[in-house]
Amino acid sequence: MKKEFKNIKTLLEDRYEFCDVVIDNGKFSSVKKSSNGDTTYEDKFMIPGFIDEHTHGGDGKDFTTCKDIFDVEHILKFYIKHGVTSVLPTLLTERDEIVFKQLELIYKASLKNPIIKGVHLEGPFLCKEYKGAQLESCLQKPSVEKVKTFIDKSHGLLKLMTIAPENDGSEETIKYLVSHGVRVSLGHSAASFDDCTRALRAGASDITHIFNAMKGIHQHYPSILSAALYYDDFYCEVILDGIHVKPEMVEFVRKIKGNDKVIGITDSLMAAGLPDGNYFIGETPITVKDHDCVITETGVRAGSTLDMKRAFDNVKKFCSLDDVVASHICSLNCAKMLGIDDKVGSIKEKKNADFLILNKNYEIEEVYINGEKVL
Repeated sequence: MKKEFKNIKTLLEDRYEFCDVVIDNGKFSSVKKSSNGDTTYEDKFMIPGFIDEHTHGGDGKDFTTCKDIFDVEHILKFYIKHGVTSVLPTLLTERDEIVFKQLELIYKASLKNPIIKGVHLEGPFLCKEYKGAQLESCLQKPSVEKVKTFIDKSHGLLKLMTIAPENDGSEETIKYLVSHGVRVSLGHSAASFDDCTRALRAGASDITHIFNAMKGIHQHYPSILSAALYYDDFYCEVILDGIHVKPEMVEFVRKIKGNDKVIGITDSLMAAGLPDGNYFIGETPITVKDHDCVITETGVRAGSTLDMKRAFDNVKKFCSLDDVVASHICSLNCAKMLGIDDKVGSIKEKKNADFLILNKNYEIEEVYINGEKVL
């Protein structure tokens, strides 16, 4: 079905422009500078939809414990409400049978929910020392045979996997994943600089929630964090809640990596969108106080209660950014890292018509995915 938005203020990849935007068959068929004063909306504007490559759930549900497609779609509706038009549901390190079951469930949900662009497996090839909220009993050594099974069980939907590159077998595993269209992110790791160099050469391209669950910087013993900041080729996920990474350190990363290598994420849990209280990450009890999530038993910080609209607002505030750069951080950069920027990430002819309509107060009023209004 064809739609047209006349003379609407539109956030393009490098500027705002008043455009006539035509959508046909789910894609932007024409994005042209307006030639007259007729307008579809007054005091409203169009921006690209957000992409979240690292999120475990929200509004009381967790992808690792979802019982059925209705549970999955409950989370997806929460994302849409907060401006997400592309997401990689993220599964925790768990028993294989649980991971296999949830991969099948998410695949089935993806068949009728185009917001799902893939799955992110956070583990199980992680480091015990920096496991964070991951289950230690379910950690494994990297294995090509195991990732073959993950890819098969996901029906090819596996698009991102977090690995600790210091583990034996990681190079071969990374090479296999990358050769089969899966991006590799390094994280939950005590890796040395040299470990990360080998992983980068093997095809790794991303760093999982930089600063969190990884060995820090030391002048004599450069680590994963050193490599993340040193190598221009690494994209760096940043949890933009101001809790996991202080605002000054968000700007620190941006200054070093530049505007095109920072990827804003939520790492949100089922508690996102809900008040302080007691919840779960997978089957592990967590406590939320003042938006800060910690494992109830140990006090170790878990994921966040962040949503992507707040992430967008936060990164502008933390780094004094305009909407163009903030949109890159919350959409286009992730699309580029995942290799799907020909389809999503910006408002451009031939791309999927995934976008938001905001009012003058920057509140989300409408959300579109593939040209269809979903909010």
